Amino acid sequence: MLGLKYLIAITKREYSEQYLDFFHRQGVKGVLSKLCNGTASDVTLDYLGIEKTEKIMFETIVKDEQIGELVKGLLLEMNINAVGNGIAMFIPIDGVGGMSSLKYFAGETSVEKKEESMEKESKSVLIITVVDKGNTDVVMDAARSAGARGGTVVKAKGTGAEIAKFFGVSISEEKEMVYIVATREGRDAIMRAIMEKAGSNTDAHGVIFSLPVDGVVGIKGFEEN
Repeated sequence: MLGLKYLIAITKREYSEQYLDFFHRQGVKGVLSKLCNGTASDVTLDYLGIEKTEKIMFETIVKDEQIGELVKGLLLEMNINAVGNGIAMFIPIDGVGGMSSLKYFAGETSVEKKEESMEKESKSVLIITVVDKGNTDVVMDAARSAGARGGTVVKAKGTGAEIAKFFGVSISEEKEMVYIVATREGRDAIMRAIMEKAGSNTDAHGVIFSLPVDGVVGIKGFEEN
């Protein structure tokens, strides 16, 4: 595994600016944000006399050595453990589509790979591609040419000065994220195909990475993995 984690933080939408400032002060780069809503039932909301909570989700990649300070800050500064304030999680990353993708998120040109036994590796992966808006068809055409079965598209917004200046060109803040479940054996071919057609050197300005998946239900041929 790489010494990187995928950070997902969900909080009240009204805290958006405070969180962006927090991430900036923590040296976190390439933060993506998506609007979402809480899932409390209408009965519960009526009982409490409150309205459905509007949420915002932040996603980014951080290095292992950043996690301690991030957790401390989330608890002490952002008070994330207070009831209703939000949740954060860190997910191991097991693949990055080239140095450009790594630099986009982590601001580094190299990361030491940590050796782990093959038995601990998942048999399936989630490939996530972040591209400028309007390029998801390019991503999926490339992925299917390498054996991918399908994907899911989510709209997002990139934040931070680092994104606008990345690669020395103007990059749109309006992003789309493509989620593709694949076998580990097929991962590299799919990621290479996406990098070639929608990578950092194309008009899509795509960055690609993968997350380990413990189990898959609902995709024929994946359940036994």
